[in-house]
Amino acid sequence: MPGKRVWLSAALLAPCLLAPLRQYAVNVDAYFMYGMRTVASDEIRGVYGNGYVFYPAVSVTLPKGFYVGAGYEGGYSRSGLIGIFEDPTTLKVSGAEAFAGYELKMRAVRLYAKAGLGFYRYKQSIDFPGLPYEIDGRKSAPLAALGARLFAFKGLFVITELKYVSMKVRPVDVEVDLGGIRLLGGLGYRF
Repeated sequence: MPGKRVWLSAALLAPCLLAPLRQYAVNVDAYFMYGMRTVASDEIRGVYGNGYVFYPAVSVTLPKGFYVGAGYEGGYSRSGLIGIFEDPTTLKVSGAEAFAGYELKMRAVRLYAKAGLGFYRYKQSIDFPGLPYEIDGRKSAPLAALGARLFAFKGLFVITELKYVSMKVRPVDVEVDLGGIRLLGGLGYRF
C-alpha cells in the first residue's frame, strides 16, 4: 500500500490534474478532515480505546448533484496492554476509500450522502517476552456517510461528516469489528 506521502501528494495534485474537467460543468473538491474514530468491538476498544484520524480526499461533482471521489484515512495508531500479563501491544488501521454520493444544494449549504468501499490495512503487534506476535492484514469494507459543506466565500468551504465503516476481521479464531463511527470536520476548496 502506498505511503502517506504518496496519498498526500495525490490529494494535493489531483485538483490541478482534474481542473480541465471544469469545461464539462463539473466541480472538483479537495478537502482535509480530522476527527474522532471509534472502534466497534468492545474487546478491541477496551485495550486500545478510540482515537483520531485524518482524512484527505478529492471528489468530482457531476451534473445533477452526483459525485465520485477517493480519500485516505490514516492516523489511528494506539498502544495498550493485553492479556493476563499485560503485555505491550499496538494497533494501526489505515486505508484508501472510493465513494459515490449525492449532494443536495441549499443556498450556501450542501448536504450530502455517500457510500463506498474502503481498502484497509490493520497491523497489530503484541510484545510477548521472547515471542513477539504480529498480525498484518488487509480487508475491504463498506462505508456510508452523511455530511454538510458550508461555503464561506468563493470556493472555500467548511465540511463536517459522520461516517460508519463495518470492518469485521478474523485475525485469529475470534471475529472482531475494527470498524466504527467517524466524526470528522475540516476545510476544503471547490475548483
